[in-house]
Amino acid sequence: MTFRKVLIFGQPFNDFSGGGITLSNLFKGWPSDKIAVAFLGHGLFNVTTDICKTYYQLGREEHKWIFPFNLIQRKFESGLKDFKQSGEFTVNHIQKGLRYRLVNGFFYPFLRWIGVFHFASRLSVSERFRNWLSEFKPEILYLQVSTREEIHFASELIDMQEWPSVIHVMDDWPSTISNRGPFKKLWARKIDIEFRALLEKIDLHLSISDAMSDEYLKRYGKTFLPFHNPIETDAWLIHSGKRVSSGNDCIRILYSGRLGIGITDSVVEVASVLESLNNEGYNIRFHIQTPTKEPIILSRLKKFNNVVINPFADIKDIPGIFSNANILVLANDFCKEGLDYLKFSMPTKASEYMISGTPILVYSPEETAVSRFFTQNECGLVVPRHDREELLKAFKFIIGNKEYQEKISRNAVRYAMDKFDAKKVRGEFQNLINQLSKNNKNVF
Repeated sequence: MTFRKVLIFGQPFNDFSGGGITLSNLFKGWPSDKIAVAFLGHGLFNVTTDICKTYYQLGREEHKWIFPFNLIQRKFESGLKDFKQSGEFTVNHIQKGLRYRLVNGFFYPFLRWIGVFHFASRLSVSERFRNWLSEFKPEILYLQVSTREEIHFASELIDMQEWPSVIHVMDDWPSTISNRGPFKKLWARKIDIEFRALLEKIDLHLSISDAMSDEYLKRYGKTFLPFHNPIETDAWLIHSGKRVSSGNDCIRILYSGRLGIGITDSVVEVASVLESLNNEGYNIRFHIQTPTKEPIILSRLKKFNNVVINPFADIKDIPGIFSNANILVLANDFCKEGLDYLKFSMPTKASEYMISGTPILVYSPEETAVSRFFTQNECGLVVPRHDREELLKAFKFIIGNKEYQEKISRNAVRYAMDKFDAKKVRGEFQNLINQLSKNNKNVF
């Protein structure tokens, strides 16, 4: 295959976020000299460099805040990030001090609530960035956008040279980008118009699930091809096959993934239910494997005696961790905000859960793509209603029913091998990207 040069905007490669992991698995094998990322300085932390080594930091020359916010915002230098001589990538680090807590806990949420966030800063192509583009000479743009300024910047990039472009949507952020505050309707309408204008310029539209593709065809009149996180099945199958144990043995139940918007209340409720089961005589430990470090969120879980917050794990250790669990939990909140944001999403970890061979329990509203998917394919036990007693009964059932465990695990492994195998999915994805041409909309 002849690979073309790709510029990625909106998502760096990493091994902790859904977008970063999916990006890594889809672009694996692409020549590193033919791929580059442009992203804001605050997002260039803990990036991985095995696939892409060229990162342009969109800093003070491209990212400008209006007064008075320009006086208090952290300034990042514009330009390429460099390797250290040791081979370690020089990246930015999240600052966890008082300033970080104030900015992320109060300042940004306030700006979003009053609507200022949507115009308080702007991204634009600087002379330095334009000169670098002339040197790199991208042939294709791959976009993951989720803010108004990213929509504008992506549109500006496309207009510069009319490069063929592809957009990949991970979550239904258009439904939640402006859902609070006195001006929410005004901004929702405005951003919707701007996002639709961007979609008209895009040559290839990708989603994260079949449910999202169906919804976006109705909503935007565009065909979105679904590309979920693919998995290296061979690497997982050597660990696959663990089963639930009961009786006096300790039962290890695991939730893996981020905590935050759309996924905190449900995980806390799972912890509460499992503690109730322990009070009835069960011996359960609820392990949390998460990159989330916010003390307020973690403190809600640490109050339960059965909860274990796992230490950071290298991505290569994840197959063993998933397979050594007795039950894996997928959970989404039942509040409107969580439902709107995650309704059409398939978690990055879903395919990894499935190939692990460990039985899966899904606690998520019945309208969500993940609940529908696991119900239709009988590859997990689904609790689709916000009902504590129903969740309690579901855990008792899956723990005590070995035959059912084996059934849903077999179905999950079989489906994952058929639909999410990296060699197949990655090949389809990379062929689509490589044959992309301007105005050849939705190339199949």
